[in-house]
Amino acid sequence: MTTATSADAMPQVDQLVTRACERALLEDFGGDSWREGLALLVQSVESAAAVGEDGRDYVYGQFVDALWNRLRVIDHLKQHPENSRERIERPLVILGLPRTGTSLASYLLDQDPQRRSLLTWEAEDSVPPPSTHTLRTDPRCLKKKAELDKLAEELKAANIPIVHWDEADGPTECTFVQNQDFKAYLWEAFMPTPAYADWLLEADMTSTYAYERSVLQILQSRAPGTWSLKMPSHAVHIETLLATFPDVRIVWAHRDPFKVTASFLRLNNLSRAVLGAGIDVAEVVANVLRQLQAHVTRPLRARERIGDDRFFDLHYADLMRDPLGVMGSLYDWAGDELTSSTERTMRDWLGRNPQDRFGIQPYSLDEAGVTIADLEPVFDEYLSRFDVELERS
Repeated sequence: MTTATSADAMPQVDQLVTRACERALLEDFGGDSWREGLALLVQSVESAAAVGEDGRDYVYGQFVDALWNRLRVIDHLKQHPENSRERIERPLVILGLPRTGTSLASYLLDQDPQRRSLLTWEAEDSVPPPSTHTLRTDPRCLKKKAELDKLAEELKAANIPIVHWDEADGPTECTFVQNQDFKAYLWEAFMPTPAYADWLLEADMTSTYAYERSVLQILQSRAPGTWSLKMPSHAVHIETLLATFPDVRIVWAHRDPFKVTASFLRLNNLSRAVLGAGIDVAEVVANVLRQLQAHVTRPLRARERIGDDRFFDLHYADLMRDPLGVMGSLYDWAGDELTSSTERTMRDWLGRNPQDRFGIQPYSLDEAGVTIADLEPVFDEYLSRFDVELERS
């Protein structure tokens, strides 16, 4: 799918590209699959009313960071063509609705030394790739950790809620790699209108998943392991995921979709406030509901095609009650060994990281501006297919 973008956006796009090239001292982006998405994002920002200068600078700075890392990834592949022969076998990928416990599951899986997670710091600064021994001691990791520690203190001092948090040396979402092809819901979360989101729903994601595969090949070249990946929106483009990683093992995370919607809308309101632009609340709600419906209907269609045995159903309620029991069931399904040492490490991690360590973050549909009646048509097929425990409180 292609979308016409205003010529007014192109000078700004070119400026962002120039900034990235000058910073990296490189010019080869490995093709131009990223350009249409970036142009649409810039057009969305430039055409919105009342965008604040600080917000624009922040978002455009994020664009430059993504372009900068892409330049370096492409250059590394040219210098090390053998990385392209790295085999990514039987990755475990968590997808589903957002706000469903995917972070908890991915952090528990990360305690297994046989697994390989995409860490927060290396997703955005991928080359040179770290070794197994420097994954969490690389100076880039320590720098990112210091930055995030400072940010956490600033948010706490300003009484700004921390709704979602990734540690510098912890597993993060694939969106922080896919954003470098500029087809990612990370970018959509900042946008004041649904133009980019609607384009992304129908975008050809082939180049995006190919780019992610290249990044994973680079990263595993010096720090191998069976990949455990997570990104709820893999559900939206699940057919491209399957085409790129044919032996992928899919973990479908389930949670009460009414609670999910309330939490996700709250997160959307916080992220969209960054630009300072005027927001049409009704338009945002409709946009989010289109996204959430795609998160359930598209994997349902894929599941009908490839069969139930390719999916492990991970239920949020069960994960909260008995995380180690759920991990045991997941390992049995995946055909992997959950050693007593890994189970002990998982238990220790849970002890250090209680669910409410950033405080309790209440949310409800009432404050989100939608009702259960509004959502029932969106999730009717999903709820009729799965026995999802509802959290009506």
